[in-house]
Amino acid sequence: MTKMIKRRFWAPFVIVTSLFSNALYADIAPLSEFNADYIVYRAGKKHGDAKRYLKTTEQGYQLGYSSDISWMIFSDKREETSDFVINNGQIQPLRYIMQRSGTGPNRYYELNLDPVKKTLSEGANQKQKAVNWQDDCLDQISYQLQLVLDLKAGKTDFNYTVLNRSGNTKEYHYKVVAEEMLPLPYGNIKTLRIARIEQNSDKQIYAWVAPELDYMLVRLWRGEDNVEQFDVQLYKLDITPETQPIGSP
Repeated sequence: MTKMIKRRFWAPFVIVTSLFSNALYADIAPLSEFNADYIVYRAGKKHGDAKRYLKTTEQGYQLGYSSDISWMIFSDKREETSDFVINNGQIQPLRYIMQRSGTGPNRYYELNLDPVKKTLSEGANQKQKAVNWQDDCLDQISYQLQLVLDLKAGKTDFNYTVLNRSGNTKEYHYKVVAEEMLPLPYGNIKTLRIARIEQNSDKQIYAWVAPELDYMLVRLWRGEDNVEQFDVQLYKLDITPETQPIGSP
């Protein structure tokens, strides 16, 4: 095992609120580069592998995810990437790509976001989509790292506006619900268990992060009607702490 984590009246209020919000993140170190390997279980049996990575780029950061899963006659391979920057503790996605192959039709999704022009385009042909721009929109995987930043800022309840793969928004609500010592293929580690809160839903999603590993995602469990769908557990991690994006001052 490798263990390498517009009114004048409102103006003063807006300024003070902005300063306070920024101060929450002022002393938070940059995100750590990492490469993480996971085992995908179902009912206690291994059915595949998954990988996550974070690296710096000339623009900012790139988060990647890939998985290769097989179960009986079903197979699924997918890759996702999110390129983004961070401004005052808020992740701003720039480009999201997801490719999937295996049982059933192959899929390709792409979102390109321009925070200057406040535009969103989708698909390989980058067709512009009519949207009401929101500065705090996240994509299908970058919200995971926004959660890390918010945990570091002391938050325990999280609400995110997330773009689905077609560029439509959905509200995600997560909450820290427990502190647990978790046995994993990686080893025993102290974690925070985070639940996705959904009203009138038959799906259950729990994530565990390890504060001592820079709040690395170490386990992800999903069920439906309380029946396990998958259980992803960390078994290997290489991490480079506090990495500034290439070209940062």
